[in-house]
Amino acid sequence: MLYEIECEKFAKKVKGQLVPRGRIQLREGLNTVLGDKAAQNSIGKSTFLLVVDFCFGGDDYINPKICKAKEKLHSHTINFAFKFGNKIDYFCRSTKTPSEIGICDSEYKVQRIQTLKEFKDYLLKAYDITTPSISFREMVGRFLRIYGRENYAERYPLKYGDVKPESAIETLEKMFNVFAFIEEYKSVYDDKSKRSKVRDDATKLGEMTNVARTKKEYNANEKEIERLRTELQKLMDREDAKLSQEETDNLDKASEIRGQLTVLKRRRSRLVSQLNAVKANMSGGFVPVEEDLSELSEFFPDVDVQKLSQIEHFHDKMQHILSQEMGDEIAQLQILIDAISAEMVRLQESQRKLGIPVTISKKFMDRVVEIQRQIDILVAKNKGYDKSAKLKTEKKEAKVQLEDVRETQLQAVETSINQEMTRLNDYIYNGERYAPTIKFGNSRSGKPTYEFWTEDDTGAGTNFKGLIIFDLALLRLTELPVIAHDSNIFKNIADLPIDKIMELYNQSEKQIFIAFDKEDTFYDVTRDIVHSTKVIELHENGGELFGWSWAKKAAREKQIATETGVIEES
Repeated sequence: MLYEIECEKFAKKVKGQLVPRGRIQLREGLNTVLGDKAAQNSIGKSTFLLVVDFCFGGDDYINPKICKAKEKLHSHTINFAFKFGNKIDYFCRSTKTPSEIGICDSEYKVQRIQTLKEFKDYLLKAYDITTPSISFREMVGRFLRIYGRENYAERYPLKYGDVKPESAIETLEKMFNVFAFIEEYKSVYDDKSKRSKVRDDATKLGEMTNVARTKKEYNANEKEIERLRTELQKLMDREDAKLSQEETDNLDKASEIRGQLTVLKRRRSRLVSQLNAVKANMSGGFVPVEEDLSELSEFFPDVDVQKLSQIEHFHDKMQHILSQEMGDEIAQLQILIDAISAEMVRLQESQRKLGIPVTISKKFMDRVVEIQRQIDILVAKNKGYDKSAKLKTEKKEAKVQLEDVRETQLQAVETSINQEMTRLNDYIYNGERYAPTIKFGNSRSGKPTYEFWTEDDTGAGTNFKGLIIFDLALLRLTELPVIAHDSNIFKNIADLPIDKIMELYNQSEKQIFIAFDKEDTFYDVTRDIVHSTKVIELHENGGELFGWSWAKKAAREKQIATETGVIEES
């Protein structure tokens, strides 16, 4: 719970001097910001509630369109504490750096800084809010109904700023723990829808060619498949091999093996040719002898026979070395040839195991493979069409399931809220008046709407009473930890229902903040409750939240504030 609030700017005038208000202690259950008997405005009731909202991570206190405090008081800090169990956590938040939260000691001396997001996460955890997929402000924000925030429209209890009705209802679904269940169905539908669209787009753009585009093409493919299968059967019937259907299925593999055999045959032929050439080089080498050199000198008397003899001696040595190398090469080539031969034997055996004769006609095989290829393509296209059609059917089914779930879950939420509002309303009126009713419409579409009314009663007081009952119902039914109602919400409500509403407020174990005035005009029940739950009392002429009202044109007020240092120039 929010345990206390302190601000150096909070003050009241005592004997003409502004005196700090100190720490304002808050309570479990109802906390009343009490105004004066004359119901004066501009004394700080709404501003204090905005400070409460500021402590809960809101930003409207520093929004100049809603609150002038930052403009009139300049930069200032709000100190506040939360108490959970026996543990008190102290914080501070400055209007100058509102995105930072100071973590403090009990004297509000800053120990370290955390981000606003970290602080909101702290609140979510500290309040033990287990509702999935919801943030703290998403849950709390719209139920702190403070003047200027535009979230107190009596006929639109879910209105919160510019948030669309479907988004507001989505938050309600989260609060009642049905959103995650709906999202499971939505996820399935989104997946089917996305996959179906991708296939359709790819098919239309020609990026997916293995899918029949239309039912007409599908039927044409079926006819062509039948024709090709007939042709294939006739072709096979003409062959004495009488291949079985299983053998037909193996033709692609046989064709692949045949291609491998062709490649291996060519490679083996090249290696055999290379081997023969090496052997020829070894056996056909010319080595001149002494007689050959003598005969050469007869024709060429000037030739240096001794020199030629030395050269031939060198060649002889080289021939010996090369013969060894060529012998190694012959052995290596023979190993390769033997390996290829063995692989060819293996492939031929594999082909035989497929039931395809090694000597089968290539022309026959090529034609069979081509026909089967065409059949496979057409079958694949029609399977693709069937898959697309199945996906579209699944998408439609998923959409219907999603719509059904949306409708039934919102009906469950609607029933739960209406039943609780009836119980609360019966407490107020002893069952003699109609309770407010919420009704969701267009729920199957994913963009639901809602209506909120009280049967046979459209008065402003009844509608605002309905708004209060709605919030109290959600406070009881969900993990919503706090609500706030500004004084403008009570203005048109009659005395009797106010007494009962105050009793309902006072029964709450969760924190409720209200701004209330004119207590003397109500019955004793209301007066007793607002006084016993009062956390701060405000009035004009020095009893305002800050000890003065900037709404008044009073130069003397500004002078006093300046002299006492309440208004800082920085």
